[in-house]
Amino acid sequence: MLSAQTVSQLTDFVVDIVLPCAIVSSFEMKLTSEILVSTSQVFVIAIGMQGLYCILNRFLYRTWGNGEQICAKYATMVTNASFIGMPIAQSLYGATGLLFASISVLPQRVLMWSYGLSLYTNQKQDVDWRKILFHPCVVSIFIGIGVMAAYGAGFVLPEGVSKTLSMVGSCSTPLCLVIIGTIVGRLDWNDLFPWRGFLFSVYRVLFPPAMALLLVWCLLVNTLAKQISILLAAMSTTVILAEKYQKNPKFASQLMVLSTFLSFVSIPLFTFVLQWI
Repeated sequence: MLSAQTVSQLTDFVVDIVLPCAIVSSFEMKLTSEILVSTSQVFVIAIGMQGLYCILNRFLYRTWGNGEQICAKYATMVTNASFIGMPIAQSLYGATGLLFASISVLPQRVLMWSYGLSLYTNQKQDVDWRKILFHPCVVSIFIGIGVMAAYGAGFVLPEGVSKTLSMVGSCSTPLCLVIIGTIVGRLDWNDLFPWRGFLFSVYRVLFPPAMALLLVWCLLVNTLAKQISILLAAMSTTVILAEKYQKNPKFASQLMVLSTFLSFVSIPLFTFVLQWI
């Protein structure tokens, strides 16, 4: 029912409109010292996880072909946490969960447009801060901080604005699942399971969240901060630069689809485990 152009436009609509509305809506609460500390903890954990991925990329995939190696390294660093991870965090943990998730993906956005881009262009990339700071989801965080500060001063958003943000933002999960469904629906099933793609996908959706679980288990941090960090580590991969730079886009698509399929198992699994943290 949906053409490729429609899916592309729908993806832009989710990223540029729906998720930002959900993020701003999640900030409709008073800024407390507990929230400030917890968001800082989430941010530090996210930086630590991205640093760990960088280290792993130096040792893994050495025997893989250049095209496959580039796709695997990028997919290790960059997940769909900001696309499907934030809606899932919202549905599981409410507005506070979405707030923490929106903070957690910031280090990934920085590396996506610096380290990630350098993999595909074979040259060192300086961080394009304008592209990062003016991304709709990041702008919505700044707006949300202002909303939170206003709430602390006794000023609240008009009811019509608040409800609109909430209603539009609540569409994020079903729309994301529709988009994933259209990708899966166009698959060539006879060419879906390369052994390296399957091996990588098992590693990507199981190893990082298990690693995150071990790292944060004993940390004296907010319980929800731990849960969000582990949940986002369990997200499947995204490989949007492979098609643009024509570095084995077929293998990149296989990684995305295989890891998405496996995340249908891993996300419920880790969600169940997180109930006991």
